[in-house]
Amino acid sequence: MTITIETDLKEILDKLDQKIDRQFAQVDRQFEKIDQKIDRMQEDITKLQIGQAKIEGEIKALDNKGSVIQPIITGITVAFVGGGLLALYKYLP
Repeated sequence: MTITIETDLKEILDKLDQKIDRQFAQVDRQFEKIDQKIDRMQEDITKLQIGQAKIEGEIKALDNKGSVIQPIITGITVAFVGGGLLALYKYLP
């Protein structure tokens, strides 16, 4: 008793090609999502840097006046940057 299996090689290769194309499309979509998240993170980092520069300028202005508020401003700056980093953490996959 023998069993004969006949398959069309072109048909098998076409199916494999379709599967590979679907996988590549899925990977491309995932990379697009990651790129979007990275772009948002870069925008947030830029905003944080601008905010930090403004706060540093305010600290220098207060320092020139001999203000007692400098440690408070420094604490606020550290809290602001730390909070910003925590906000960025949510974008990580």
